[in-house]
Amino acid sequence: MSKKKIMIACLVLASMFFSAAVFAQRVPDAPNAVRTTIRGMNITIGTWWFDYNTTRTPPTNQWTGSDYQERQLDYRKRLLAQYSFSMVERNIASWNEMSQVAATSIMAGRPAATVFRLQPDWAMALYRQNLLYPVGNRSRQAGVNWTATTPVEWNRSVTEAFTFNNRTFAFADGYGGSQHAAVVFWNKRLFREAGLDPNLPYDLQRNGQWTWDRFLQICRQLTRDTRNRGVIDTFAMPADLSTEILDALISSNGANYVGRDRSGRLFNATNTPAFIEAVNFYMRLRDAGVMKPKPDGAAWNWHIPEFNDGRVAMRIDQQYLATNDLRNMRDDWGMVLPPKGPRAPGNNYVVFNDENVMVIPARGFTDAQVDAILWAVQAWVTPIDENWRLEHYSFYRDRRAVDETIALIRDQRLWQWKYHLHVPGLQRGNIAWQIWGHDGEPAQLIEAVSQTWNALIADANTR
Repeated sequence: MSKKKIMIACLVLASMFFSAAVFAQRVPDAPNAVRTTIRGMNITIGTWWFDYNTTRTPPTNQWTGSDYQERQLDYRKRLLAQYSFSMVERNIASWNEMSQVAATSIMAGRPAATVFRLQPDWAMALYRQNLLYPVGNRSRQAGVNWTATTPVEWNRSVTEAFTFNNRTFAFADGYGGSQHAAVVFWNKRLFREAGLDPNLPYDLQRNGQWTWDRFLQICRQLTRDTRNRGVIDTFAMPADLSTEILDALISSNGANYVGRDRSGRLFNATNTPAFIEAVNFYMRLRDAGVMKPKPDGAAWNWHIPEFNDGRVAMRIDQQYLATNDLRNMRDDWGMVLPPKGPRAPGNNYVVFNDENVMVIPARGFTDAQVDAILWAVQAWVTPIDENWRLEHYSFYRDRRAVDETIALIRDQRLWQWKYHLHVPGLQRGNIAWQIWGHDGEPAQLIEAVSQTWNALIADANTR
């Protein structure tokens, strides 16, 4: 081999090593006390949906083989090796069993996981039973700052919602956003067949023109008799899930089912102009005939195949479905936030937030171990690239879903927490389900549930 070729080969190798050094996330330094305690610990993050184990190939059933996932796996292996501990995410129970498994195992002093990922209402139930460790008291010792944006941008609406008497009992990790944000998915093929630009919702959202009135106009264009038989065979959207649709409408108008005042007390927030206006717009959608009625005898989840199989053009639901049951959808689809209502705060979009939270059991661990656990969780979920978009691209059909919509979902200034989840027994379906048969004023629907809701909220305030 000539000297010139050898030199070129050396340069290529040097470039490869340099690139690897640049893109490999550095394992963070642990506080001295954490470094001593964490050695030999076996930390399990308990979930009800998947396993993630660095010793398996692939480590999770959500593996797509993306470059980001590969580098994240490499980083996590180096993290565990450097501090000599193990950490896995494990499916420890089904969704139906998770809350009971968490409660009974903690009460017995043998927690089924080191850290539990829970729905916020389940976490609230554990808090009321004094089964959660006040993680806010230990975060400083662990080098964790719940208001920081680096190394992790924590979900501040979660820490605020779970802070009682200046003590924080739950947190949400990783990307500064919410996988449960209310969104609108749409079928690009059905938009095109209706004579609409398949990227129209993106353009309207970007230009600040994605409003209720524009949404209703588009719904009417998408509701069509494609065979000229005098029968509508393609609808804008399904009539379900009623609760998710109402969530999207009230939040996009700056309303909420339940509010929380500065003293931390919850209150009934339905009797406001913004809430009543949202219910009224829901009834306008109903009366416009743009939502496909539930077929006789259909299962509760009939709306899912209606959209996934291309029979309705839009679906209002939660963002996490993009990485779940929409992954194998045949038609291309896009995703935007719900259109903004006339009372939207700051004339902007709203991210209705009810993120699954992480909690540490009140029993089973020493203070020093809790410090180590908090540091380990932060290190585990630390993004391995400043370009957060890389983590998301493989789950969506186009880059605009990430560059524009996920970017909005990550903007904490737009967040609004679902405080109705703090009220045991409160069913927002008491309003949403009744809309279909209601011929009166929206205020009548609200008044019909107010006595029951006020009692439930009063009870929640006394716990």
